[in-house]
Amino acid sequence: MSLDRSSHNYFSGLRVRISANNGRVAHITPLVPTPKLQKTALLDLLRTLQRNGVNQVFTSALRPREQVFFEELSFVIHEELLLLGHDFSTPLNAPVKKTRKGRRSDWNQMLEIDATAFSEFWRFDKPALLEAIKATPTSRIRVDADNEISGFAITGRSGRTAFLQRLAVDPRYQRTGLGRSLVADALQWSKRWFVNELLVNTQIGNIGAQKLYESMGFNKKSDGLAVLKWNAET
Repeated sequence: MSLDRSSHNYFSGLRVRISANNGRVAHITPLVPTPKLQKTALLDLLRTLQRNGVNQVFTSALRPREQVFFEELSFVIHEELLLLGHDFSTPLNAPVKKTRKGRRSDWNQMLEIDATAFSEFWRFDKPALLEAIKATPTSRIRVDADNEISGFAITGRSGRTAFLQRLAVDPRYQRTGLGRSLVADALQWSKRWFVNELLVNTQIGNIGAQKLYESMGFNKKSDGLAVLKWNAET
């Protein structure tokens, strides 16, 4: 298997991306239910990644039942996440800030904002941004309508479920109503498409994000998520 370090690779039900910021780190996302994944194929992939200089592999955020497959192959929990959902049973907030459609020409600026809003592990590079946009059959990118954008949101929809894939606001413009407006837009767009639930995950320690989502009608789901890690040296 040859690996393209500038884009995504597909291997036996998995999407593989080597970090553009650190070539020794790779990220994998299951594209099929974990019962359909093969342990021998994943082991082959890990060996291939090692030969390409990768020594750490992280999964996407997985539910508990999905984690078992990877734990049996020496993956361990790297970070647990909260999963929240909005079922549209409460009135929706109206955006207080104007937003517009995000364009490809905005991507570099969006990545700059992302780098200020998240710690190094969670920052997007361009392939990760593209992965979030293409994670669902339909997606929506919104940025604030100012000349120099200071925040963005990516919302995806698959069937009757929607996902707030990314919400990032430059720290200088947090608590100005921009984040709330971007979430409100995601909710309104989802409701227009008759979605049953909008899901979002966030770090357990990100109290500000939790309070924002809960104040807008999101509730914690009983089963959280976790990112798992495989280390070549263990």
